[in-house]
Amino acid sequence: MIHWVLVYIMIQGKDVYAVNAMGPGTTFQDINSCFMMREEVLKHSGSTDGYFPPGKQAICVKVKE
Repeated sequence: MIHWVLVYIMIQGKDVYAVNAMGPGTTFQDINSCFMMREEVLKHSGSTDGYFPPGKQAICVKVKE
């Protein structure tokens, strides 16, 4: 079965960190649900122009369960 994970990426200096934005083990059954939650994460990221701030990004990644 295919699911989607919302991965939040942060870059601090030369270090890159990536986590499941919704918490360990949380997935979405379809990409539309993942994209909708990505928009919510964007709203809370400090964005002022509709884009993630420098050094931050969130992506939906397809995974097999």
